[in-house]
Amino acid sequence: MSGRGLSALQMLILLVCAVAIVLIWLTTLQRSTFERAQAVAAAMRSNANLAIAFEQQVTRTLKEAEQIAAFTRQEYLRDGARLDLTHWAKQRIIRDETFTILSVVDETGAIVTTTQGASSVHYADRDFFTRQRDALDDTLYLDRPVLGRISAQWRLPMSLRIQKPNGDFGGVVVLSVDPANLAALPGGIHLGPDDMLEIAGLDGILRSRLIGTRPTYGLDQGKHAWNLRQITQPEGSFVDDGDSIDGVARIISYRTMSSYPLMITVGSDYASIQLPVQRRRTIYLFIAASATIALLGFAALFLYLSLRQRATTEALEANEALFRATFHQAAMGIARIAPDGRFLEVNEKYCRMLGYAQPELLARTLFDLTDPADRDDARAFLQARLTAHYLGPPPEVEKPYRRRDGHLIWVCEALSVVRNPSGLPDFLVAVVQDITARKNLETRLSHDALHDALTGLPNRVMFQDRCVRALESAARRNGLTIVLYLDLDGFKAVNDSYGHAMGDILLQQVARRLEHCVRAQSEDTVSRFGGDEFGIILSGLDSLEGGERVARTILDTIARPFDLAEGIQVRISTSIGAAVHPRHGLDPDALVAHADAAMYAAKHSGKNRFRWEPLPNAAIAQPTPVTES
Repeated sequence: MSGRGLSALQMLILLVCAVAIVLIWLTTLQRSTFERAQAVAAAMRSNANLAIAFEQQVTRTLKEAEQIAAFTRQEYLRDGARLDLTHWAKQRIIRDETFTILSVVDETGAIVTTTQGASSVHYADRDFFTRQRDALDDTLYLDRPVLGRISAQWRLPMSLRIQKPNGDFGGVVVLSVDPANLAALPGGIHLGPDDMLEIAGLDGILRSRLIGTRPTYGLDQGKHAWNLRQITQPEGSFVDDGDSIDGVARIISYRTMSSYPLMITVGSDYASIQLPVQRRRTIYLFIAASATIALLGFAALFLYLSLRQRATTEALEANEALFRATFHQAAMGIARIAPDGRFLEVNEKYCRMLGYAQPELLARTLFDLTDPADRDDARAFLQARLTAHYLGPPPEVEKPYRRRDGHLIWVCEALSVVRNPSGLPDFLVAVVQDITARKNLETRLSHDALHDALTGLPNRVMFQDRCVRALESAARRNGLTIVLYLDLDGFKAVNDSYGHAMGDILLQQVARRLEHCVRAQSEDTVSRFGGDEFGIILSGLDSLEGGERVARTILDTIARPFDLAEGIQVRISTSIGAAVHPRHGLDPDALVAHADAAMYAAKHSGKNRFRWEPLPNAAIAQPTPVTES
C-alpha cells in the first residue's frame, strides 16, 4: 500500500477508535443515568405500596377505636354515672393494649369514669373537647398529640361526641393512645436509619413521625413539600431535598386516607437507595476506562503494525463467531424476525420454550403464536415498533404465546428494530423470557387478597366491592338489596371443647352450607368477615319476603348437626340480622352497621333467630320480625 493509502488508513483507524471511545462513555453515562432513575422509580413504587399497607393498618386501628368509643358511649347513655371503666380495665373487657386508657367526660369537662381510676382532671380546655362540643357530626376526632394529664406521657386523643336524648351536648368519650402505636410499621418491615414514616392531619398538624427509630409528635408541618402538594394532588411521589426536616434528601411517596382527614407519607433515604447504583457506576467507569485503554492500545498497535484488510476481516469473522455463539447459547429465547412477521432465525431456547422444531418455526410467522382474536393487535404492535424510534433500551411487554401443544405461556418480550444504512427496518430481534410462573403467582396472590384463607369465601374487601355493585344494580332496576349479618351461636364452645382445628373444620362446613342457601343463578354473595361472623348480600329482590325465606333456610341449615371428625358431632345455631337498601342506608357501611345491630338484637333475644333492623317509620310500615328457634 502506498504511503498516501497508509495515511488514509491510519486516519480511519483513529476515527473509528475515537467514535468507539465516545460511544463507550456515552453508553456508560446513559446506563448510570438510567439506573439512577430506575432506582428512584423502584423506591417510589415500594414507598407507595408501603403507604397503602400503612393506610390500611391505620384505618383498621381507627375503626377499632371508633367502635370502642361508640360502645362506651352506648353503655354510658344507658348506665350514666354507674358506668365503671375501672372495672372494665380489671376485667380486660378491652383486650387491645392500644386502647387501655379510656375515659368518659361530661359536658363540663370533668371526668365521669376512666380506666385509670379516680381522677379530678378537667378537659374543658382541650381542643378535642371544644371541637366535639361545637360539632354536630358523629365522627371520631383525632386531636394533635398532647402530654396526657392522666398518663403524663405523650398521647394522641381520639374522641367521640356524647349527645343526650334531647339533642344537647352530653360530653365526650376519649381514648388516649400512644402515638407510637399509630405509627407502628406493618409486620416484617423495618426503616433504615434515615428512612421516614409519617402520619399527619390535613390540618397540617403532625400526629406521628418515625425517622429510623426516632419518633416526633405534634409539630406544625404545613411547610413540608408533601403537605403543600397534597392540597392539589391527593397522592404522589417525588424527591425531596429534606431542608424542611433534617437536611436528608429522601424519595417521598404520600397518599391521602379515604376514610379520615389524614395523610400517610413514606420517605426512603436517597443516599441509601443510590448507594448500589453508585457502586455499579464505579464498576462501569472502570470497565469503560479499561475499554478505552484497550482501544487506544489496539489503535496504537494497529498503526504500528500497519495492519491491512486481512486483520479487519479476521476481526469481523471473530465478532460474527462471538455473535453466533451468544445467539445459540443464550439463556433466553432469541429470534430474528422479518418486518412482515416471518421468522428468519431462532435459537434453541426459543424453540424449546414454544415446543416447536426449528424448521416448523421458520415456516411460521410471529402472529401464528398468538390467538386468532389477538392477531390484529399483534400486527398493530409490530407496525408501531417498526415506525417508532427509541433512543434507549427497547420497551418490554408482557404477552401470551400459544405453544405447539396448545398450552398458553406468558412471556416478557423485548423487540428491537435493526435498520439498514438508509434508516429503513431491516429485521427485528426479539428477546423472550418465560414468565408463566410469575404470572401464576400474581394470580394466586390476587385471589388470596380478596378471599378468606380458611373458607375460600370472599373477604370483607370483596364483600364491600360486591355490595357496591349490587347497590348500583338495584338502583338501576328499582329493586331491593338485603344484607344479612350472621354470628354463630355456640362456636366458642366447640373451639374450647375440641380445639381450634375442629373449629376451623366447622367454619369450613358452615361456609359450604351457606353457599347452598343463597339463590342459584343470582348475584348473591356469601362472605366471611372474620372469626365466626359472616355476611350475605341478597340482590335483585322484589320484596322483603325473599330475604326472610333465605334467612329461614339458613337457620334450618345451620341447626342441623355437623360431623367434624369420626365420633365428633356438634350442633350450633346462628343469629341473623338484616338490613335492606335503600331503607336502612345507601352504602355498604350503613347497611352492615344496621344488620350488625339487628343481629345483636336477635342474639340478645334468645339466639337462633332472625331479626330486621327496625325500619324508619317515615319510609315504610314496620315489617313483622321473624324469630325462629
